[in-house]
Amino acid sequence: MQRAILHVDYNNFYASVEELFHPELRGKPMIVTGDPSERHGIVLSKNNTAKSLGIKTAETVAQARAKCPNLATVVADMPKYYQFADGLWQLCQRYTDRVESGGDDEAYLDVSGSVVGDGKAIDHMVRDGLWDA
Repeated sequence: MQRAILHVDYNNFYASVEELFHPELRGKPMIVTGDPSERHGIVLSKNNTAKSLGIKTAETVAQARAKCPNLATVVADMPKYYQFADGLWQLCQRYTDRVESGGDDEAYLDVSGSVVGDGKAIDHMVRDGLWDA
């Protein structure tokens, strides 16, 4: 039997979570940063609008602002992201008990021999489940 491994990656994870709480930032260039008061002023996550302007993860906020002066910034709220990551983990475990973490925002699901469906069907179920979560 051929193995079926799905890679689930929640792109722009921190920025996507923040857009749920700050819908006014959707469609505007936005980054999630470390805490500048603790000298952690780097880009941890960015939305697609910021990404399209060339803003990159791990660059300094100053570098990002040089590319986009009207950039919105949100200081990271790690407990909130961990809560969402846990919900996403539970979603993945609906389809298999063979889930490996790749970090807060990614997982590997071994769906070989699943009675729920093949890899492609489960991929669609996970995507649909994200919208329902």
